[in-house]
Amino acid sequence: MKILNFPVRFGALLVGIVFFPQIFGCAQKMPQGKYSEQQMLDIPLANRSNLPDPTGGMVYSIGSQTLTAAEVLSIPQMQEALAPLAKRGDLSVYEPQAKAWMRSVIRSKVGDMLLYEEARRKAPEKVEDMLNAAVKKEVERFVSDYDNNLALAEAELKRMGMDWKSFEDLQRKMIMTQSYISSAMAEEKKFTRTELLDYYNQIRDQQFSKPGRVQFQLIEIAPDRLSEDQILEGQSRRQAAEQLADRILENLNSGQDFGELARQYSHGPLANVGGLWAPVTLGADSLAAPYDLLETYAKDMTAGTIKGPIDAGDRLFILRVLSITPAVSRSFEEVEPMLRSQLQIRYKNQKYNELVDKILRKADLGEMERFADFCIKEGYRRWSKG
Repeated sequence: MKILNFPVRFGALLVGIVFFPQIFGCAQKMPQGKYSEQQMLDIPLANRSNLPDPTGGMVYSIGSQTLTAAEVLSIPQMQEALAPLAKRGDLSVYEPQAKAWMRSVIRSKVGDMLLYEEARRKAPEKVEDMLNAAVKKEVERFVSDYDNNLALAEAELKRMGMDWKSFEDLQRKMIMTQSYISSAMAEEKKFTRTELLDYYNQIRDQQFSKPGRVQFQLIEIAPDRLSEDQILEGQSRRQAAEQLADRILENLNSGQDFGELARQYSHGPLANVGGLWAPVTLGADSLAAPYDLLETYAKDMTAGTIKGPIDAGDRLFILRVLSITPAVSRSFEEVEPMLRSQLQIRYKNQKYNELVDKILRKADLGEMERFADFCIKEGYRRWSKG
């Protein structure tokens, strides 16, 4: 089973909403309090006990935010994966898969919530003006996507289960969180040439090499399948086969059609289609013996040329190459900037995961597990009925 993650993910954090890194640039200049940054991170965020109980039953609360079972169970991918299992009515089949889904999704959601709380705590006091300006731009961009038709944009929000206030709140939260993550991950790593070369060698075949391909026609002559009329007095079957191959080559040199001659004389499995083979990837070892011999000859031929007779042991081949595409491989020098960029993204993704893992230490893991168990049972109760 493939578990999907649903937080604001790393790629979106880098290229999604246009946000304002100066929000946290300002924060870094603020005077420090009595606790160090590490001490602040180690202080757990207590769940609020005086929050109103939202719809959806049991909730998981962090600071000013709540996560309801209804929110978790409304994720379409989760419904598609788990609802059919619940409808079968077998809890022993449903529960293990539901547990994996719930833990993954709740962990991601809680990570997002904690990141937002940390972002709020680290933001400067006068952040609202910048946030409001940024949110306004996001609203304008959203409306522009619907040809500046406010009614159409509002209808789409309703379809998504939102109104303008909830949309603005979501944008405010995303901008604040992304700005915080951007400031926390601003440092870039310098990669040595050796590191880049090692990475290039790891991924060259998958990303920077394109194997060659060849397509050909084949006339296959098997001595043991010659008719008595094709064997002259005193000839062995092998000699008769060689004589037939020579005659076919003469006919080809005089301009006769390869496909017609294949239909007439070939003993191969594709004789009825003129000896036409599907394209073959060079170097993939996709041809079984004795046909693997054909690749050895074909890779050094050009389109339209004919080779034969080729001795393949118990048979003779006449080969015609229809098309050939040589293998292509991009050099290290060509792709060095791309390698550097990919390694930088991997590095920042690692730093992001470390940041999330560090922040998740503040979560009440016992409460998360109880909330996951509740969601598992609530999902089974809902989905098994329908």
